[in-house]
Amino acid sequence: MNLPQLPIVMPPADFPIHIPEMMHPLVVHFVVALPFIIILLELINLFAKKRSIGVISFVLLLLLSGIIYAALLTGLADAKAIETTLGADAKALLTQHKLYGVYLFYASILLVIFKLLAVMIRGTATRVLMLILLILFAAGTLATAKRGGELVYRYAAHVHTPAAAPAPVKAPAQKVEPAAASEAEEMKSQAVESSTEKTEAAETVTETTPAAESTPAIAADKASAGETPSDEGKSTEKNTSN
Repeated sequence: MNLPQLPIVMPPADFPIHIPEMMHPLVVHFVVALPFIIILLELINLFAKKRSIGVISFVLLLLLSGIIYAALLTGLADAKAIETTLGADAKALLTQHKLYGVYLFYASILLVIFKLLAVMIRGTATRVLMLILLILFAAGTLATAKRGGELVYRYAAHVHTPAAAPAPVKAPAQKVEPAAASEAEEMKSQAVESSTEKTEAAETVTETTPAAESTPAIAADKASAGETPSDEGKSTEKNTSN
């Protein structure tokens, strides 16, 4: 249901104070909740008929008018910030949402006036009529809130996408200079040569060891045969004398 765009006067919205953005969602929740609280109080007072309940209902109606005005101001501030970023359909829906908010503001003032009349008349019929008007007003607040929700969830109005995380920077590969490469190869060849020399030295030691060990073995064989070095000398002298 779309309300007709009547030639109504916008409430004053130009103030020297700065209205911060993103305050509208905080205020509109009270606009939606308060009418149902007032309806509950009026329903109780329809049977209780207590003056104190009527006074509380009247004070809450005054508070509701002020909160709707604050919601209208904060909504206009948000609309200025996002109007240039919306498409044609979103702008049309934003216009409807703004129009509904203006109607709600003037309707809340009419409810305050009618509540004063109901307090002065003090009749059951006026209480029932006040209750019906409040139910219609609550339905209007839900219709207005529905259009505001469509602006956010369907058209992403005033929704800031998080910035993409920067890609990890890879460290540049270190280039090996030719001189450094040649030095590394030379050191590697020296290491190979030194290991080869050590291997050859080990083999030489193993080859000389059996020869050294054979000399004591020959001496042991001669001793077992009963020969001594002196006998060998004597036999040599006899051979020379003969």
